[in-house]
Amino acid sequence: MEFSIEGKRTTTVVSTTVFTELVTGEIDITKKEVMRVTECLAKEDGDTTAWYNYVGEAIANGAIYKEIEIETEVLNQDYSETEDEYWQEQDLMADCNY
Repeated sequence: MEFSIEGKRTTTVVSTTVFTELVTGEIDITKKEVMRVTECLAKEDGDTTAWYNYVGEAIANGAIYKEIEIETEVLNQDYSETEDEYWQEQDLMADCNY
């Protein structure tokens, strides 16, 4: 059976954009922060600069740092939609003149 409908429907689709960037520049991070995040020692075999080797790991694991001079270049962009983030609100009325 067919019905005529009239009303408002709002559709929301949330999409995700993933950027791959080339990042170059300088940051400021403390020895204390690197040690906190990576649990590295203050010095290894008497070398007080050994913590420098853990900076990359610290950044990758969420260390707090200050960007001094950063340049970025977008290398790739990917758009995607997920079914989990799609919904509709409907305010429709059917005309029952059949």
